[in-house]
Amino acid sequence: MARTPTPEAGLIAASLIAAGLTLAPAPAQAIGTTFSFDLGSATATPPSPLASSNKTFTATAEGLTLNLVFQNALRPNGNAKPVSATADGLCIYKAGGAGLNNVGLTNCGRRNRGNGLGVANQESIELFFDRQVELLSYRYGSLRVGLGNPLLTWGDPNSPVVSTETLFEKQINTSYAFTNPFIVQANQILSITGTGGGRGTSSTEALLSGLVVRALPEPPASSNVPGPLPLLGAMAAFGWSRRLRSRLSPAGPVVPACDHHRSEA
Repeated sequence: MARTPTPEAGLIAASLIAAGLTLAPAPAQAIGTTFSFDLGSATATPPSPLASSNKTFTATAEGLTLNLVFQNALRPNGNAKPVSATADGLCIYKAGGAGLNNVGLTNCGRRNRGNGLGVANQESIELFFDRQVELLSYRYGSLRVGLGNPLLTWGDPNSPVVSTETLFEKQINTSYAFTNPFIVQANQILSITGTGGGRGTSSTEALLSGLVVRALPEPPASSNVPGPLPLLGAMAAFGWSRRLRSRLSPAGPVVPACDHHRSEA
């Protein structure tokens, strides 16, 4: 004969189900919003002077705002190089002398225009975002590449995760996907570091005109309530139901009516 579930059993089952739902893993986070940055001097803050200690760029999408800051890495003597933004884009790499159609005479990573003598190279520049993002693609507004095949490496100086992009055969105003589109934490400093093509006299200049990233949802803040507590709550409900059953049960065995009359006889 099938037994009818008691109200207490239903309470226990409901408590355990609630605990199981609480302990279930959270669903995967949805893909975030895509932001496209225009890195010309007209959108930089400050827009002038042409070369300053840093440049901030802002992009908006779907009612959200994302800020990108470029700052130059330090010279070996500890002094900061200026950040140069022109109408063609922001200078991220420069190497070599004044050759290749007077590349050395442009304002790229230096406060004053060059004169072909002692042209300052720019091997590294830093950037960071104020939200967690994933790198997607980039484009150049000006690109002059001399002999060799210079490489640009994007990555955290303290992390082995990088994306190495070649400059050889790249075209201006063309979007290129990152070879390794990794995730960057909010305010995590990245470096764009360039290496020449193996020829010290090779002149190269790269101005970044566009950058596309995807902002990702930030990880949820950790709760102050330990994880096992919902299960402990279910066990407490189980104990409470046992006490309820004991209170509802009679104090002793019930004497059948026939036995009661027999005892009176």
